[in-house]
Amino acid sequence: MIIEPECVGCLLNQVLKAFKLLEPDIDKNTILKTQKKLMKYLLEIDLEKYSAPLVGKFLYNLVGEVLGEDDPYKELKEKYNNLAMQYYEDAKKIVKESQDPLFEAIGASALGNTVDFASQHKIELIKDLKEFSPNNFKINDYETFKKDLGRIDKMVIIGDNTGEIVFDKLLIETIKEIYPSLGLKYAVRSAPVINDATIKDARSIGITELVEVIESSPAPGIDFSEVSNDLMIYLSEDNSVVLAKGQGNFETLYGVELTNSRIYYLLKAKCSLMERIFNVPLGSLIFKKKTDKF
Repeated sequence: MIIEPECVGCLLNQVLKAFKLLEPDIDKNTILKTQKKLMKYLLEIDLEKYSAPLVGKFLYNLVGEVLGEDDPYKELKEKYNNLAMQYYEDAKKIVKESQDPLFEAIGASALGNTVDFASQHKIELIKDLKEFSPNNFKINDYETFKKDLGRIDKMVIIGDNTGEIVFDKLLIETIKEIYPSLGLKYAVRSAPVINDATIKDARSIGITELVEVIESSPAPGIDFSEVSNDLMIYLSEDNSVVLAKGQGNFETLYGVELTNSRIYYLLKAKCSLMERIFNVPLGSLIFKKKTDKF
């Protein structure tokens, strides 16, 4: 999808939020200069050809340059994964004991996308998972997803953030147990960007011991100008299931014509743009199959 008017202010605010999170004492002139560089970039590019996550790639590379760090979120990513791992065993027990472990594991993966691991507030993920039901999804294509899984022999999950990937690990384990002959892979970013997961992050929590981990692209979404051949095979051939996690992956797949007719989105509507596109209340969970419109 191309940049919408709502995205411009959000992108500028992300510069402020990034610096406040990574270096709270940074002077305001540095923030303003960085925002000015972003505005200049937005004026130079063809907005009809860019999605917000692709601008996000420029934005977060710029933040890293200012801070002198290739991976400025490195310590936070480790912190988020370690914190999420504290909930892993309890979540695994709930999934195993549920009447529909696959649905429950998808629920855990979806809830992982909703948790702000940087928040000072108590995380209620386990409580929410115990109470999880189909009604939690405002859009729910689970039954279609399950049918598609029974028709194909390979699948890829396109991951999103650290912390969240701990619950993707649980989903991977569950799928492998239910569909032992399914060729399952997990895709992560090919370079550090924001707090999105890379192969290093996936390895640190044991995902690489479960499945082959491939790279997607060096953006907080899918940059088709730099997408890996490994992932493009899944997107361009109609013999696999693709599960794309999070808003960045959705934004870069939305409106793109692809051969694969079994692509699914799993995300939370975190902004007014998602609210408008999906016609759901802000904060809604969405499990939707990609269609011509989407």
